[in-house]
Amino acid sequence: MDINIDDILAELDKETTAVDSTNITQGSSSTAHGDALTIVNSSLDSSVKTHTYVSPQRDFANLMKCWRNERCSPELLAYPHQLMKRLLNRISAQSQLIENISMGFLDMQNASSANHSMPNDSKLPLLCMETELERLKFVIRSYVRCRLGKIDKFSLYLRQLNEDENSLTSLTDLLSGDEIKYHDSHSLIWLKLINDSILKYMPEELQAINDTEGSVSMIDEPDWNKFVFIHVNGPPEGHWNEDPLLQENEFGKPCYTVTIPDLNEEVELTIGSIYVMRYEVIRDLLRDDKIALI
Repeated sequence: MDINIDDILAELDKETTAVDSTNITQGSSSTAHGDALTIVNSSLDSSVKTHTYVSPQRDFANLMKCWRNERCSPELLAYPHQLMKRLLNRISAQSQLIENISMGFLDMQNASSANHSMPNDSKLPLLCMETELERLKFVIRSYVRCRLGKIDKFSLYLRQLNEDENSLTSLTDLLSGDEIKYHDSHSLIWLKLINDSILKYMPEELQAINDTEGSVSMIDEPDWNKFVFIHVNGPPEGHWNEDPLLQENEFGKPCYTVTIPDLNEEVELTIGSIYVMRYEVIRDLLRDDKIALI
């Protein structure tokens, strides 16, 4: 089965507009208040019931951070499985709430309305809700398109990463389920095209598509030496005392120390400051969510 970008985006629209008739009351009441906290299961193991409370505002801030990091990063970053699952569920519930209000089943105070016709003064808040929902969906679509572009560009690199037993990153952590299907389908189609049009007409010793022994590697990898702008956030969740890499500079300010390999020089990254660094130097800090790309 062939899967392309349009299929994934269409599936995204399907997920974000689905209405569950058995949960109308529950979905409406859970999204009526924007500052309400949502219970989510953050554990990947279904046998361990560990629940955390994540507010919609925090999820939106994390989405914006993931979006900026993905757009500015030269490599494909890990897919936020739990974050995207919560966001898609909230979008579906909010779409259902807007539909119920517009049809007169609910009023703006989430109560039963005897009059099914919406008053004129209720249309403006409803339009604002729809606008905010479309803004969120735009960010998610842009985020997905950016990731799919990198999957296309680094197709062979991702295949090599998946086959490498010593790799610290697996495709199940790096990609979503739909992205894995897209990557498998796209890479097979691309390899078949290259083989049928070029490789099979070349000598056997030149038919390797993943040759890395020559002067020029056949595998297109991310540009690790790309310069990026970073903002040093500090330890995630504010766990300052639990971060072994956090130090104090000569001015008494908390900072991280990184080493520039080419110069063999150490650089202090002060919390709250902005720097321009090579991506390879700050890659580990970005994975640990201690910095953000801007």
